Amino acid sequence: MNRTKRPSGRAALLPLGAALLALALTACGGGGGDHGAERGNGKGDREVGGGDHDRQRPTGLGTVHEDRMPPYDPARPNPRDRTEGTLTVRHGERFTIAMRESASARLNWSLSTPGPDRDVARPAGTSSYQTAREKELIGSSHALYFTFEAVGTGTTRIVLTNRCGTDRTSGCYSPELARSVTYPVTVR
Repeated sequence: MNRTKRPSGRAALLPLGAALLALALTACGGGGGDHGAERGNGKGDREVGGGDHDRQRPTGLGTVHEDRMPPYDPARPNPRDRTEGTLTVRHGERFTIAMRESASARLNWSLSTPGPDRDVARPAGTSSYQTAREKELIGSSHALYFTFEAVGTGTTRIVLTNRCGTDRTSGCYSPELARSVTYPVTVR
């Protein structure tokens, strides 16, 4: 009888671990991707970044700037209030800020009042999109799009707040959650 020696202990788990890592990276889009802004074409604009490269956006978003939530690090908690880099847009341009919203992650975003300076950027509405896969998963996230019109030259700030990090009366409130994200905007 011809017997082959099988690895034991940690050596036995290495091939399994490598296979699981490869599967996870494939399912998540490899962790890479372009996380910058993309100009929308108004015909079911493609999603930038993330793992689902076949996602379609609602139309008419203009230039889309995706929020880049910091990765989780237990040694350094994420800031509750953060400010992103300045968004520079042209006068007359439509632009959108895309946020990930999720009931299970307790992310519920809204535009803060009083909102941006209406002489510089006016809100043009919100829309959301969820892929077919996201619809199947309980508690999964979706993209929430805040769209604005650049109506005059100047600077302003767009502040988005997370209800679960700010509203103590909400059932999802936690003092550790993100409270706000601020986007400085320059219209030229």
